[in-house]
Amino acid sequence: MRKFLLLLLFILMFFYVRVNALELNSKYAVLYNLNEDKVIYELNKDDVVSVASLTKIMTTLVAVENIKDYNQEVILKEEMFFGLKEANAYVINLRVGQKVTYNDLLYGMFLASGADATRAVAISVAGSEEKFVELMNNKAKEIGLKNTHFQNTVGLDAENHHSTVNEIAILLKSAFKNDKFKEIFMTETYTVSDGTITVRNSMKKAAAVYGIDVSNILGAKTGYTGNAGRCLASIAYDSDNDITYLLVTTKASTIKEPVLDASITYDYFFKNYKYQDLVKKNDLLVELDTKYSNEKSVKFFARQDIKKYLKNDYSNDDIELKYSGKNIITPVMKKNENIGCVDVFYKGEKVKSISIDLTESIKFSFLGFIIYYKYIFISAIVLLVGVAFLSLKLKKFKKL
Repeated sequence: MRKFLLLLLFILMFFYVRVNALELNSKYAVLYNLNEDKVIYELNKDDVVSVASLTKIMTTLVAVENIKDYNQEVILKEEMFFGLKEANAYVINLRVGQKVTYNDLLYGMFLASGADATRAVAISVAGSEEKFVELMNNKAKEIGLKNTHFQNTVGLDAENHHSTVNEIAILLKSAFKNDKFKEIFMTETYTVSDGTITVRNSMKKAAAVYGIDVSNILGAKTGYTGNAGRCLASIAYDSDNDITYLLVTTKASTIKEPVLDASITYDYFFKNYKYQDLVKKNDLLVELDTKYSNEKSVKFFARQDIKKYLKNDYSNDDIELKYSGKNIITPVMKKNENIGCVDVFYKGEKVKSISIDLTESIKFSFLGFIIYYKYIFISAIVLLVGVAFLSLKLKKFKKL
């Protein structure tokens, strides 16, 4: 029986560790809390790697910034398809001579990762893929991506075509600020204007096949090449805690793995982290003594909540409030005058500095003045009584 209980305990402990630890299939990963633009999980995030069709995040961003009319028609030419079949690139089956709009190409390029739509956009916008790639590399420099360089618009493996998962995350953050990019990124399905092709977000498609819950993921871009492995860049929203996350992973082995990695990662942080209250509104911050007033002290309360993104099992013992400033409140001080500040620390790290201001001036009180200096007054009275007593004794002595 004892052996059975020990075995059961071991199994439970093992299970607990498994569900509470993040173990990804992907070899490279970075997770951002976008509310703070802060990395909260990383796995080889700065290693230079192949990024496959995550390249199309840049392709799409450069395209939407250079297209004036998304409904403008484009006639597809043979040069737009050159070499794609030989490279085994995924296509959405556009045809030479077909009339499509820029919208058709953008959604076909991003949602389904169509190389034919990608090449058509590049050539139509810049005149050639080479010139469009120049625009992509210029944009990378503008954003500040130091380890990113593109050789093609599609994301095919090439000697000088690379980035890092962290720089792809930085790129996606920048792209997500563009309204058109955001619209495309968050779209699940799209039918081209002539009705012949319907494309679906490839991450959502894979999730449906494997029964993976991605309902909290706002949008995503997949990618795959031999060098890059299976890749995924996604953004998810935790509606319960009002937190937006961004995750980029590369070098997974199967179609299922990066989607599962995203689902597990987001679920873990949704359940285990949120903005915890270090200080709540109306909490007492500091109480200061007064001088020359009927009021013995003045209390200062927090005007708003002070929160920090922390794990749910954080300890209040790690929270510390330190006041610095004037220690006595007097009637001379005016309303709204700054008295000092309270610094809020968590584990020795300063989280917030709260200004302590006098909301109401205190009134002068003669009685308070007397009370404050009571020992001086008592001493003076005693001295006066003593002097009077001595004077009286002295007069009696003289009469004798």
